[in-house]
Amino acid sequence: MADGKLYVTTYENLAGVDFSQEATNVDNRHSPWSLNMISDNGKNPVKRNGWETVAQLEGEVHNIWRTKLDGVEYMFVHAGTNIYQIDCTDGEYTATVVRYGEADKKGCGFFFRENEKDSFYIFTGGDYLKFNGEKFKPVSDDCYIPTTVIARTPSGGGESYEEINLLSSKMCEKFTGDTSLIYQLSYDWLESIDKVEILTEDGEIKTLERGIDYDYNLLLGIVTFVEAKETPIKGHDNVYITYTKKIDGYAEKITKSTICCTYGVGGYNRVFCSGNPDYIAYDFWSDIFRPSYWPDLNYAIVGAANTAVQGYLKIGKEVAIIKESSGQDTAIFMRTGSLDDKGKALFRVEPGIAGVGAVSKNTFGLLNDDPLFLNETGVYAICPTYLNYDRVVRNRSRFVDPQLRNEENLENAVSCVWNGCWLVAVNGRVYVLDGRKKYAGKADNDYQYECYLWDNVPAKAMGIGLKGDLYFGTQDGRLCRFKTEADGIKRFSDDGQPIRAVWSTPVSDDGAIQYFKTLRRKGCLVVLAPYSRSSCRVYYAADGREEKFVREGAVDLCPLFEEIDFSRISFETGTGPREIYFNRRYRRYKRLQLVFENNKADEGFGIFKIVKTYEIKSYSKNRG
Repeated sequence: MADGKLYVTTYENLAGVDFSQEATNVDNRHSPWSLNMISDNGKNPVKRNGWETVAQLEGEVHNIWRTKLDGVEYMFVHAGTNIYQIDCTDGEYTATVVRYGEADKKGCGFFFRENEKDSFYIFTGGDYLKFNGEKFKPVSDDCYIPTTVIARTPSGGGESYEEINLLSSKMCEKFTGDTSLIYQLSYDWLESIDKVEILTEDGEIKTLERGIDYDYNLLLGIVTFVEAKETPIKGHDNVYITYTKKIDGYAEKITKSTICCTYGVGGYNRVFCSGNPDYIAYDFWSDIFRPSYWPDLNYAIVGAANTAVQGYLKIGKEVAIIKESSGQDTAIFMRTGSLDDKGKALFRVEPGIAGVGAVSKNTFGLLNDDPLFLNETGVYAICPTYLNYDRVVRNRSRFVDPQLRNEENLENAVSCVWNGCWLVAVNGRVYVLDGRKKYAGKADNDYQYECYLWDNVPAKAMGIGLKGDLYFGTQDGRLCRFKTEADGIKRFSDDGQPIRAVWSTPVSDDGAIQYFKTLRRKGCLVVLAPYSRSSCRVYYAADGREEKFVREGAVDLCPLFEEIDFSRISFETGTGPREIYFNRRYRRYKRLQLVFENNKADEGFGIFKIVKTYEIKSYSKNRG
């Protein structure tokens, strides 16, 4: 029954989207459908920045990396079979091929400091490369040569000393010389004898010459000296033979890796890698401080042999190893490092959490120390409980899960941490988890991030690049950069095309479903964020009917002269928020949704508050 009163509903302190429930059940802070919005420094929803194509490369973009070596910033992109170095001078980008003929697949990269020198390493999925500030070259070209045997007599035996380097076919054996002329190596069918050295009576190392001092038989694996090489110091090795023995498949265990992390005892002093399609459940690790030395016994089979390792997450003094979901076996394992009584590093892998695994190798990240990964059902974090030291997983993406889990090819999703947000890109859409805004739950570490949805972002790879900007790469080889405030009002377009930004309120009955309501002509407005150029289209959607256009208004501030559109000048002054009044009555509705849209290039758009004024009319009934 009409009571003649005016009622006001205010939508303020707006948050993100909520796709987890029906539009009629969403609270007034969230939107059941919003597109291409993001929080303004963790507060109001505003239109996202657009992007621009900055370079055209050959082949699908697989990876984007940024690193600093000895104070110099570098940006590298792996696209197709090439590695490019990206530079930008006065806004002009250049892409220089610095490595040809690499695997046409996604890989990974990492920074490492060794011997007081900064380097950047890349696993391409087919090769393992090192950049030292000058050029990329295979790590195997100049990797550590282990001494595999010491105290060996010319006829054989000796003590095992260092393990074979998986990356290198070269190894050294040290002998204690006697009157013998023939020295038997541990292997036959050799590729080469690379170097023969002796320790002289003066304590110096002398390199001998083939044909003058010795000869060899590669088939038998022997070196024959012209004169005996008795040790000058009793019991001390004096003959050092370095040779090449290729063991099929050894190097590929490392070079075909596609995921990695740095970790160790007392610091990030070793490299761990996995992702080899021939060893899906294995991970391997390097020697301490030597990314070029991969001892052949430094590996672990993590969990079930038929499920793949998908990625690593560093959590304090531990590393989580996340596998793909199997539905039965443990999917998350925790690695810890320690030293034994002889000072040797030991890395223990223990089962952690069953059930929740990772769907993509390229969706791992730390958001404000929250270790995140993508599962088939949403984004999850690995968290400690307050009661003990056990780890649990908590969902962080409930607000977008219904749509995210319905995306096809989630195994191809990629992610990036940027500007306090975690972005997951798949099928041209980006799901944004805003680390600046949390929605608290009841259990330990049980909170949700406010979420947003973007479209028209055809990202096949994402990464932070030059000057900390966000870049992505496409299937057709475009390298694109998200614009920043430095780009001015031009930042609100995607390669010059409009960005459709939408914010809708819940479908609300205002707690009075038993009544028809009438929206007043006066007292209804939206408060918009101030931009030098901005406009808004307003729609009503009532009781399941199609949206009805209400009005469009421009709310420009006084712009820079080059941005002026004289047809839009309103002569308003000030730099504060602007209001658009609806000025359109809507009669006899039970439930109403308000929709606000901006679909124009080079225009900002943001919503601070929405005010709805209405009257309660007669009792509602079925329409028919």
